[in-house]
Amino acid sequence: MIKTLKKIAKTVFRKQTAIFLFFVILSANFWLMHSIGTNKEIPVSYSIEYINIPENVKITNILDKEVNVSVSEGRASFINYFFVKQTEQIVIDLKDINKNTESGHKTYSIDDIIENTIKNDFGATAKASSLNPKIIVVEYITLHSKTVPVVLAQEVFAKNQYIISDSVRIAPQTVNIFGSKRDIKNTDTIWITDLQLDSLDKSVDMLYSFKSNKKLTYDPTNIKISISVEKSTEKVLSLDIACINAPDGLIMKAFPQTVNVSLVLPLSRFNDVEENSFSAEIDYNKRTSDNRCPIEIATKHKNIKILRISPQEAEFSLEYPKTK
Repeated sequence: MIKTLKKIAKTVFRKQTAIFLFFVILSANFWLMHSIGTNKEIPVSYSIEYINIPENVKITNILDKEVNVSVSEGRASFINYFFVKQTEQIVIDLKDINKNTESGHKTYSIDDIIENTIKNDFGATAKASSLNPKIIVVEYITLHSKTVPVVLAQEVFAKNQYIISDSVRIAPQTVNIFGSKRDIKNTDTIWITDLQLDSLDKSVDMLYSFKSNKKLTYDPTNIKISISVEKSTEKVLSLDIACINAPDGLIMKAFPQTVNVSLVLPLSRFNDVEENSFSAEIDYNKRTSDNRCPIEIATKHKNIKILRISPQEAEFSLEYPKTK
């Protein structure tokens, strides 16, 4: 008995659902037919995409982002509006802007573009009864260009027991900049000062994008920055002290004659760094009142830190050269 009731309930439910859906579809059909008969125009909006802006041209006015159209004629248009995929945007090609003038403006009529678009979307009988805007005015200036170097103008730090093991590499090392004649003239170097880096314990390869600038544009718009990081170690070198700028006719001698220099260097370069890569000297012209000179260390190696110099000063003596 219960099974029979369940079967009857399911049958009734299916019939009621079908009847309900039938009347919904029928009502929608009557509404749609009424709309077709009473609505003569359909409002449509298309976004606008601007393409092929010449590289040395800068747009100076605010361009329209969309065009609003009223579509009329053709009763099938309303059905197409709901059931046919509509074009999302129209395209305006700016490749024919005169890029050989300092500044100018160009007017684009979009009537033909809109007519072709709505016929494609709504059928051959559809027409644009109105559109806003009807024309697009593009105001522009011609940009000057120059190739300039890119330089990292901030210090990069490594964590304790690590060291920046090589020069920071930038690729490409130069970029083309575009801007007004005055702005180009005033820019000789692109300085990078805004890298967001914590103290490093491993090598980094990063893509750096130039920030938007109302005055300048860049080609390329980004560069690659590579920073090599290694474990660090210490090494002590003993260097002979040279003397410079002694008074004419006199020989200058340092006491002591050697200095110990403690270095922090990349682990992989421990065996490559030797005494002949460094020099130590005292300068008579930099002597103090008690006849001492600071010991100055020079090296051709980059990314090697001098940790300690012992001693930091040297005494000196002046002697006449020995005669034979």
